[in-house]
Amino acid sequence: MPTKQLVLGAFEEFTPNFIGNSWHHERGDTAAFATLEFWTDMVTKLDAAGFDFFFMAEAIGYPMNDAGEVPEAVIREAVQFPVHDPLTIMSALAAATPRIGFVATASTTAQQPLLNARTFTTLDHLTGGRIGWNIVTSDNQQALVRLLGRTQVTPHDERYAAATEFVDLDLELWEGAWEDDAVRADKKNKVFADPSKVHRIRRDGTYFTFDGYFPATPSPQRTPTLFQAGTSEAGTTFAAQYAECVFTQDRNAARLAAGIARLRQKAVDAGRPASSIKVVNGASFIIADTEEEAQRLRAELNSTATREATAALFLGWSGVDLAQLDPEATLDDVSTEVGHTMLAMWRNPDGTSPTIGEILDSLPSTFGGMKFTGTVTSVADQVEAFVAETDVDGFLVENWYGGIEGYTEFTDQLMPELRRRGLLPETPRTGTLREMLTDADGPRLPDWHPAARYRR
Repeated sequence: MPTKQLVLGAFEEFTPNFIGNSWHHERGDTAAFATLEFWTDMVTKLDAAGFDFFFMAEAIGYPMNDAGEVPEAVIREAVQFPVHDPLTIMSALAAATPRIGFVATASTTAQQPLLNARTFTTLDHLTGGRIGWNIVTSDNQQALVRLLGRTQVTPHDERYAAATEFVDLDLELWEGAWEDDAVRADKKNKVFADPSKVHRIRRDGTYFTFDGYFPATPSPQRTPTLFQAGTSEAGTTFAAQYAECVFTQDRNAARLAAGIARLRQKAVDAGRPASSIKVVNGASFIIADTEEEAQRLRAELNSTATREATAALFLGWSGVDLAQLDPEATLDDVSTEVGHTMLAMWRNPDGTSPTIGEILDSLPSTFGGMKFTGTVTSVADQVEAFVAETDVDGFLVENWYGGIEGYTEFTDQLMPELRRRGLLPETPRTGTLREMLTDADGPRLPDWHPAARYRR
């Protein structure tokens, strides 16, 4: 069997801190995070190194409990606060880089379908077809209720029902509102677009209505490359229907393998090829000259964040305030309308789930995805074995330190070794984001995708 060539993304957020709340580590350098220069420097170097895409997460809300209380550590230690707008920076980064793709997160809970569709069409034009949409229903739901004027947290599965309607409307706007030859730009006859080939879209749905024309011309991909993150039952059903790339964040190879197999089977059941969904798993990499030094550096990194900060992160991502639970209990009987995926990672079918106290003690070492630690050779061995066991298609590299320094060992040491083993292409991929990341023959969604039914 030929070696699978992995796709690589860089996992960031427009904030001084992201996954590990370790912005204050000596290797962290995020003081200038709010500037264009900070991100341009990072993305330029990632592009040159051969990364396929740059992925910006989003956090409109921030950790807040059911009573509306925000832990003091959120503000004091920059726990998903502040977070700036990721969509606004994408076109500037694309202008500075010739090849790398861009994935931006936008929430179906916080956005409106028309504005979202227009934004991504605009970005697809400005990036030359290098934009992707990471579809989320949003964590931090308690904060969003208060920040967006909602009356209550929408139940988890209902959020996915609304997301399905949201995405389906956007797909019709992207694929069905303009025919391929609608734009004529005919100066002589003063016809910019043929009215007979620009179609009025009407929707009267449960969650969204629309009646009008889509005011944005078709872009290179038409529909941005579609990402989705979430491994709940509702999340995987949604992904099997719409997603081209699925982001996971699992540390257990057997569990991830089962999840990928289940997702691919759901895709087949939905009338899609099993290979039509690419799965990228979050992963952090600590590389040193010796195994002992690498383990020391990993332990040092794990101890950087305070207990208050990590507890606040867990609250934001899961909706569960561990500080209010019995330390001897487990999460097996805890329910939430926010972070089904996060809770699932702490529930083991064999009944060995950790206690609340054990979770609190281990949080700094468990946030994020897979932890690869060791020498260049041993980490490459770990990656190779993980890919073989799970059938994962690539990784979102988690930069725990913040700033370009956090990628140095990965780009300068590990990537050449992965190329030598055939796990990365010798020459970086090019084309639209869809062409780089999927098996699509061109920039457009394949005919098997449900969006194809809207084409005229």
